Amino acid sequence: MKNFYLLFICFLTVFSRGNAQTRFESETDVLTYLEGKTFYNDDQSIKVKIGYSSALGTYGFIINGQSTHFNLNIVVLSPTRAVITGESLSDPNGTMKIRVNSATDCVENEGSYYCVKK
Repeated sequence: MKNFYLLFICFLTVFSRGNAQTRFESETDVLTYLEGKTFYNDDQSIKVKIGYSSALGTYGFIINGQSTHFNLNIVVLSPTRAVITGESLSDPNGTMKIRVNSATDCVENEGSYYCVKK
């Protein structure tokens, strides 16, 4: 019986740490969650990353290896959801909005979903 309790406590500890890593309370939490992740569309022809661009000196959207938007504005909506808006590098009036969902490991833009490969 002691082994069962020990196993149960270990499970709870691991589970709570996993949840803590994907809980959004600030912009930094969102960026930390996204760091190093690549999101793909269904046929994997489009790769979306949100990461730091040393060329721009800021975080931005990177689509198929090209920096497309920068100067990100992050709004936390809930512990698992956030919206990120970036300014276009090629169109002074253009913006892109990406919705992040850490519960599904996906991001969404204008009805198109991009998810982390499992």
